[in-house]
Amino acid sequence: INTRRKFLKTLAIGFIGGKVISSIPGSAFAKNLDKGIEIQKGYIVFNEDTQKIMEALAEGLVPGSKEIDIKSKVMNYVNRDRAAATFFDAGLWNINSISKSKYKKAFYDLTDKNEINPIIEYVKAKNSTFFNQFRYLIIRLYYSDPIVWKKLSYSGPPQTKGFMDYAEPPKQSKKPKTK
Repeated sequence: INTRRKFLKTLAIGFIGGKVISSIPGSAFAKNLDKGIEIQKGYIVFNEDTQKIMEALAEGLVPGSKEIDIKSKVMNYVNRDRAAATFFDAGLWNINSISKSKYKKAFYDLTDKNEINPIIEYVKAKNSTFFNQFRYLIIRLYYSDPIVWKKLSYSGPPQTKGFMDYAEPPKQSKKPKTK
């Protein structure tokens, strides 16, 4: 059962314990990200349900994000940043609660834009910190994908790794003195 207390508890863990949790090396946690991320014994964020909500919200914000496997990109990101994982988990839980109370369906089960967009607009207005950070993350992950670059006719960064930076003037080679 989703309750306000669970929501506040999730937020508190995210804000209060975020720095402590983030300092624990990622290798100390389980690697099976499909089932979620165990923040502490028995406390799992980004479970399978939350991942579906995240994917649906990402697709609502950036259509086509599922095509580049945004789920894996976000899961890798939140697995490295446990404070972000708890923060985003709470925000996604909130979106699902709103959806269930208004439409009696999980957010990821909504298919009509007339149902999805009002929830996104509501969260944008009432929980702008979560919304702006989540949107920024999705946009950043989406546009950093080489598949998207090709769709935009962008061939990637001008300098690949290992090549000199052409913004710097070339170093003058020393010529031997001739007599």
